[in-house]
Amino acid sequence: MGEGNVYKWSFIDRISIALINFGVNIALARMLTADDFGLLAMIAIYTAIASDLSSCGLSDGLIHKTHPTDSDYSTVFVFNTVVGLVFGLIFFFTAPLTASFFGHEELTGIMRVVGICFFFQTMSYVQETRMRKQLRMRTMCLVRVGATITVSVLGIIAAAMGYGYKALVITQVTLSFFFFIYYTIASRWFPKIQFSVESFKEFFNYGVHLMLAYLATLVGRNINTTVLGRFYSSPAMSGVYYQGAKLASVPFGVTESSLNYPFFAVASNEENAVRRRQLLKSMMSVIIAVNGFIMMYIFVIAAPGVELLYGNKWLASIPILRILAIAEFLMCVRAYMQTVCKVHARTLFVRNMGFIEVGVQLSLLAAFYRFGILWIAWTQVLGVAFATIIYLYNCRHYIGLSIKGIFGLFIRSLWLPGVSAAFGLVAMFIVISMHPLVQCAAVTLVFGLVFIAFGELFKVPVYIDLKNRFIRNK
Repeated sequence: MGEGNVYKWSFIDRISIALINFGVNIALARMLTADDFGLLAMIAIYTAIASDLSSCGLSDGLIHKTHPTDSDYSTVFVFNTVVGLVFGLIFFFTAPLTASFFGHEELTGIMRVVGICFFFQTMSYVQETRMRKQLRMRTMCLVRVGATITVSVLGIIAAAMGYGYKALVITQVTLSFFFFIYYTIASRWFPKIQFSVESFKEFFNYGVHLMLAYLATLVGRNINTTVLGRFYSSPAMSGVYYQGAKLASVPFGVTESSLNYPFFAVASNEENAVRRRQLLKSMMSVIIAVNGFIMMYIFVIAAPGVELLYGNKWLASIPILRILAIAEFLMCVRAYMQTVCKVHARTLFVRNMGFIEVGVQLSLLAAFYRFGILWIAWTQVLGVAFATIIYLYNCRHYIGLSIKGIFGLFIRSLWLPGVSAAFGLVAMFIVISMHPLVQCAAVTLVFGLVFIAFGELFKVPVYIDLKNRFIRNK
């Protein structure tokens, strides 16, 4: 598959799933309560950590290796499956302790179901990685969209039947089961039950540092809802934060998965050093511009958007959404810099930065969690901002940019979405007293038209690059 089609199908995959999840989330948010969402938010950190530890970064090792063998894939599959089984059992038998820690008995059943489905999730890692390495993005798209539609239908039916938080459990934890089934059917390939010690050592030595870095990142991303669930009496606080975080993460997740995610495979497959540096520089400007566009748009659309789609009971999530949009933008830049490091096998640096980032965030959280939910949100922003700056400084030579060059790249990539946001705010001020639907339509129309008009008028390089990638498919 050509590079253009790689990004096209990755984008189709992620935008389709994002739209499906967005629609389902709206439906469930209107049928369920903040307490229902808060229960799952409390244990998000446990499922995220187990998911990261199960692969130990071995999948990244498969991607980084130029020509992995069937024995390599089978080795990683056996390891992932065994670790998945271990964590599944841990979830099952420690569920009562977790429920006691948070003071909600409902978490016992949730944790046990998560443990079972987590086992199937680990079994699908290698099949997905194999397709990703082969750049079979179209097949991955069909599998992922099909599985997402399946669990979404089941979740909405369960919510309509009055199952409450159990509907969220169905949509979130059964997805791994259907991924495994659909990947197996689509690929018609199943790893052999064999284990190579040499292959394991090769991939473990490369991936263990990435695993620890991802682990630190997951702690930073999920610890806030855990703190809210533990130290604030109502699950609703965790639910409000979770909803704001989810709204912020969905659009940024689309860009991360459709750009940076496949780019790692593209850059790793490029053996020409000059061409690779050109690819890195070009992708960095796209990452900053696209995610800057999303961040600016969220700033102006947050209030009418939440009111229109979710109703008045979720208005408390608006400031959380805006704050975490900044964090998500920085996370996307940081994730891209991690990709640069992975391409150049600097996994130890990635690991150390993961520890530094979460250390900064936890220190801030310990100092400010008592001051309320907004202070908790800002600790996440500051932690990732600190790490992103260090990444940019230490990895600038891989992209061929000086400090001044990096600063200029940010300015060139962000001025267009910034101007679009300014005009969007003017439109918002004009229609502020109107129905939220009118406000959303006006802001979106003005924001989009200004972005396109200024991009065409001034021939903004990053705008032209985006057209070539997604519209003209060059």
